[in-house]
Amino acid sequence: MSILDDVVINAKSAAEAVGRKAGQLVDVSKLRISAAEINAEIAKRYEVLGQYVYECSRSTLSADPEAAGQMTEIDELKAQQAAIAKELGDKQNKVFCPVCGKQSPTSATFCSACGAKLMPDPEPVPQEAGPDDAREAAEADGPDVQNSDIPPRQFP
Repeated sequence: MSILDDVVINAKSAAEAVGRKAGQLVDVSKLRISAAEINAEIAKRYEVLGQYVYECSRSTLSADPEAAGQMTEIDELKAQQAAIAKELGDKQNKVFCPVCGKQSPTSATFCSACGAKLMPDPEPVPQEAGPDDAREAAEADGPDVQNSDIPPRQFP
């Protein structure tokens, strides 16, 4: 055997060793990604379970001072979140669905995700209240229409 043959054999064995090591690294990376995805799913399910327990146990936990303090902090954070979401929606000319929380254009009357009626915040108009204000507001709204007065819509 010549020196050139030895070099080729050594290069092939080194390439095989590098290939095996790279394969191991790929396998380890895939396992780490799988573990991270499972951990994220567990955390998500803990969050859902925690929200469920929180909502169901709210009245029971209010007697515990520590739990009451935590619930107050959560309520304050929810209020801050709602205020930020409203301000963000105002800046983007969007309104949030009160049922599912999806953003819709301010011109939309119904939510495109769940079909709930969207109620844009009315602009407050300063005026003096008089005795006939309630009657005038009712007349301005138009006649009272019952759901039974509207025929069901036929979809093609």
